Formats: sequence, C-alpha cells, structure tokens
Amino acid sequence: MAKFGIGKTEAARAIKSLSKTFKPRHLQPGHRLILQIQPPLPPETQKKLVSIDFTADAKTDIVLIRDGKGGFVAQRHNRELGRRLAYGDGTITSSLYQAGTDEGIPARALINMIKVFSFDVDFQRDIQRNDQFALFYERLTDEAGTTADIGPVIFARLKLRRRDIKLYRFKLKNGKIDYFDTKGRSVKKFLLSTPTDGARISSGFGRRRHPVLGYSKLHKGVDFAAPRGTPVYAAGDGVVEVAKAYGSYGNYVRIRHNKQYKTAYAHLKGFGRGIRSGIRVRQRRIIGYIGSTGRSTGPHLHYEVIYKKRHVNPRGVRIPTGIKLGGKERKRFQSERKKIDKSMASLRQKNAAEAKKDDS
Repeated sequence: MAKFGIGKTEAARAIKSLSKTFKPRHLQPGHRLILQIQPPLPPETQKKLVSIDFTADAKTDIVLIRDGKGGFVAQRHNRELGRRLAYGDGTITSSLYQAGTDEGIPARALINMIKVFSFDVDFQRDIQRNDQFALFYERLTDEAGTTADIGPVIFARLKLRRRDIKLYRFKLKNGKIDYFDTKGRSVKKFLLSTPTDGARISSGFGRRRHPVLGYSKLHKGVDFAAPRGTPVYAAGDGVVEVAKAYGSYGNYVRIRHNKQYKTAYAHLKGFGRGIRSGIRVRQRRIIGYIGSTGRSTGPHLHYEVIYKKRHVNPRGVRIPTGIKLGGKERKRFQSERKKIDKSMASLRQKNAAEAKKDDS
C-alpha cells in the first residue's frame, strides 16, 4: 500500500480490518492483490484506498471494502469448485509415496491414503518391493478445470505379500464417516499403531543398553525418529492426565483412554494448542511436536502403551477394533460398495482408452 501512496494511518486501519477475516502474515510471495485507489480530492492531499481483492487459496477469495463510516470491512467468499473423480494405481519399487508420485497422483491424495491405512499397516515394515496399490479419490477443480484441492479417498487398496486390503469410504446413518473392508468391518481401531507421520522406529520395546546411562534397562516403549517439530497425535479418544515437563521424559503427555488403556508421549519439543491436564481429546488431535527434551540423544518420540497399569509393547498388543456393520446398514454399505466399484471400473476404462489414443 505504501508503494502506491497510501498513508500509514489508512494502511493500518485496512490491515486491522483485514486481520479479523484473514491473517496478513499468511500472504506468500506470488499472491496477487488488486488495489482500487481513489486520487486525492482537493483540499485532500492523500490517496484513498477503496478496496483490496485477492485469492487467499484455491477455495477462498478475500475482499476488503469501505464500510461507509470511514473504516473497512473484510469479506470471505468461498469459490465454487467442481468435483471430479480420479484413479491411479501402480507397483511399489521403493516406497508407496514415490510410486504414487511416479504415477502422477498428487502428494495430498497419497498422504490421505496413508492415513486411511495407518490403523492397519506399518509403512516401515509391511511395505515391500513389488507390492501393489490402487487409489480412487476426489479432485476439486476451479473454473479452468485445474486441480484446486484434493477431496477424500473413496477407495484404497494395498496388495501386500501376505495381505490384500481393500477399503471403502462409507457414511453411517448417524452421519459419521469411516472406512470399511469388503466384509463391512471398520478399519478404525481404538488406538493408532503409529501416533506420528513419516517416522522410523529407532528403538523397540524391551531390555536394551541405555544410550545415555550406559547400562542395560527395560525400554518401556517404542521410539520413533523424525525431524524436530513433526506433529504427534493422540493415539485415541481420551482425557489428558499429564501435560508438563516430567523429569527425564522431558515435555510429556499422558492420556487415559478408558479404565484399561493409557498412552504416553515423551521428549516433545512443545505441546499442541490448548493441550493441558483435564481436557478431552479426540483421536489424531495434535498433542505435541517431536523434540529432544529430557534425557534424549536426538529428536524422537518415545511412545508408551499402558494396559491395566502395566507397560506393554505398542507394536504387539492387540488393540480393540472398530464397529462391524450388520443388518440394514451392511446392506446399504454393500450397495454403496457396488456403486464405487462400477464408477471406478468406468473411469479405469476411460483412462485406458485415452492412454491408448495418446500412444497412437
């Protein structure tokens, strides 16, 4: 605004009004802003800002206009996006992420797929060379047909060496959405097997030589190594019992899930927004960030599962599963599943025809 001759007082009022709807610090290099400016009218000498228009992101337009009282008001307008279906599949040679990227599948869609399978698949240990995958998902497009955002996963498949997992998105009568296998069993489990994304196991459960103390002792959890600041999620619904600096554990969170299960998270860089003792959290809420506080040799998450007041191996404990559809709900699911299969087959046929045409 200063570049176009808008005074400091005028600019400050505009920024204050804009901040109520859109935080100016979220503007990035490349954002295009359209300013409407009125030349000074005698006896005034200062230019007057009339409005600012810009696209905040793929789904949102922001307009700042005069309010008729000498100030400004900001308005948010949701852009109309079209819904298109997309399909991709392939063979894994190094990682699912790399194989999906090689097939032209957007990173956001692949991350959504990984989250869908996060209850059932250890992506560090279960995925092997020549395993196969398939993904059917939504693309949200703008007026030009360009992908503006990625919608939900509709169907996902992982054909592993010893398992073939097919999952379908289904909305229950109570409005909740979950993913179910071909028999109508929910993929969602009571606790996540890995409460962070993109981490590798750096130390397992059991007796080991402690890297700091130098003597052998029981390691009561599993360590996940990941970059400092990586989000850590609540493994399940529950109540936060502890959220504070906790001796050698450093910044520490412990969650009570029911009378039998608790989980604990240690060496955190810091806590998630609003995380404190006594609050209720939902599964996958960010409770902290990977760090190296307390007695630690590097950034990692120390994760514990406590069952009936006893520490158990998070990688071996049998976690209660979600719901299994029955009666009318199962019939409705099977009907929806057939529609998804038919739609997916049609899109695959169309993609194959287009690819053949391009080759010729």
